[in-house]
Amino acid sequence: MVRFQVKRQVNIDASRGARLREALDILERIVNSQSFRRRVLEHSAYTWNEGLTNEQILNRLIWGQPTPPLGALAVPRLVFFDYELVQRPIWKKLSSVRGWRIPETNDVYTYVDAFDSMSPSELASHLGHEVVGHLAGEFDHPSRKGPERDASVPYVIDDFIEELAEKLPLDEAA
Repeated sequence: MVRFQVKRQVNIDASRGARLREALDILERIVNSQSFRRRVLEHSAYTWNEGLTNEQILNRLIWGQPTPPLGALAVPRLVFFDYELVQRPIWKKLSSVRGWRIPETNDVYTYVDAFDSMSPSELASHLGHEVVGHLAGEFDHPSRKGPERDASVPYVIDDFIEELAEKLPLDEAA
């Protein structure tokens, strides 16, 4: 089991904080479900997967390493991150980018306009890309759009979370 916790929130008022918590609850339900695990294990072609098998990818997403540590099933993994809402610069107003994570840090950023326009399920999907794919799983992807980026672990995970969020409630736990 994996749990997500924001250590430091920046530019997040009470209303946005409640929506963030709701999105994280959705994300946890999905990532800890059998449906999510099946999707990860059955996916046919990840790119930028560092040569790992699907089972190793799943273990790295959930446990932080390709093989779960001894006794891991008894203790949830806590993934901490700092989360900040930032204003989108004028020259990026037409960009479809919702947010990003700075590599090798726990810092996740989302543009305010993107945050405000997302439902809790959409926010869960965005956080799944940044927190599960990048931070918890430590996977990367190409910076340019294209099939290789779309098939990378963070983008595929984002898609799985988005699809499963539409099917909530997921009543099965992993």
